[in-house]
Amino acid sequence: MDNSEDNMDFQEATAYLNSFINYEIKKNVQYDESHYNLESFRALAELFGRPQDAVPSFHVTGTKGKGSVVEFLKNMLMAQGFRVGTFTSPHLHNVRERIRIGDKWISEEEFAALVEKIKPVTSGREKRYRTFFELITLMSFLYFKEKKVDWAVYEVGMGGRLDSTNIILPRCAVINTVTLDHTETLGPTLQHIAREKAGIVKSGIPVVIGPQQEGLSDYLEQLARDAGGAPVLYGRDFTAEGPFLIMGRERFGPVKLAMAGEHQIRNCACAFQALISAGAASGEKRELLRAAEETLLGGRIEERMFRGRLMICDVGHTVESVRALYEALEKKYPDRKLVSVASYSHGKNLEGMLALDGAHCRKVILTENSSFRSATVSDLREATRDDEGFLEEKELDKALEKALEESEPSDIILVHGSFYLMGDLYEIMEKYQDQR
Repeated sequence: MDNSEDNMDFQEATAYLNSFINYEIKKNVQYDESHYNLESFRALAELFGRPQDAVPSFHVTGTKGKGSVVEFLKNMLMAQGFRVGTFTSPHLHNVRERIRIGDKWISEEEFAALVEKIKPVTSGREKRYRTFFELITLMSFLYFKEKKVDWAVYEVGMGGRLDSTNIILPRCAVINTVTLDHTETLGPTLQHIAREKAGIVKSGIPVVIGPQQEGLSDYLEQLARDAGGAPVLYGRDFTAEGPFLIMGRERFGPVKLAMAGEHQIRNCACAFQALISAGAASGEKRELLRAAEETLLGGRIEERMFRGRLMICDVGHTVESVRALYEALEKKYPDRKLVSVASYSHGKNLEGMLALDGAHCRKVILTENSSFRSATVSDLREATRDDEGFLEEKELDKALEKALEESEPSDIILVHGSFYLMGDLYEIMEKYQDQR
């Protein structure tokens, strides 16, 4: 008998997940065990046979560059013939992006089937204690186990210590660059944030510590040692010098990355060191770096064509990320002028980022994104220092039109800021098929 008509479809599955508390879209949630109950989530995973333990894994956190590190890891593992699952957040356009095997998103049918599988133990009274992020994390565990991937790479959602991904026991952890972000949740200082990130360290497990502000590497190293981890430090145990990677006594390069920006060679170095530390860099290491060279990631100085014009999209939303964006663009396009469409979130250093925008762009169109965290155009205007160079257009589609009007044909249209802005942009871009 065919019961397919009773099966949950993708829309019903997403509606079920969205009926749970979602701290990604909820304001002023205290970052503590009462809201992020890791032991309760661990008990939920136990009901499914601890699927998080079925696959060897990497665990990646940091304020900056963790998405790029995940992508570098995935591609260098795939270059060795491994089947690789990745779990990332947030999604730019479709929730299925979060769970991938290789470059392929989980299908709508598989997504719905997983929601149906977890529904019996997450509905009813239990629903009060579960969150959207916990459930989709559990789905990734189950999916990678079911599909028998060789490796899984998990990106921390926020922080680390209380993140749902932190019930895994990885072969290697990565703490990439830590900067001030989510200060209202993780704490007001770099040390507060570093402590939360270092919460992913496990006893006896190597932890790769990426490039940090002065003094923070030593602090993270001590936190890692206190937790029983085996820290490997950027700048001491491995590093990048120009286009070359220095891994202990070995030197590789020049590495010519498809992803723009000098920060990406540092991200690549962290991923490469993680592979080595986990014992997952078999074969010719230069072949692995060829896979890294070809790595691209949406929203990271991503080039597209829009209405016949070059558009660059970037999700950098800290002062350091925005500065790195402009450094990369000046290096790659020294003679091109920029017109920017920018949208940032509340709680960020709006003054610092907009000062950079004003200094590097002929015009900046201030806009808003679909997240409740979006700063309003009034908030952005208040944070600017140069009224003349900043224009306002609340709706993104109209902001893009204004950018076209205000720019010359040779100018680059730069759309950047929040992850949610990228999601909104991708929806608009679907109307145009001249993407390159």
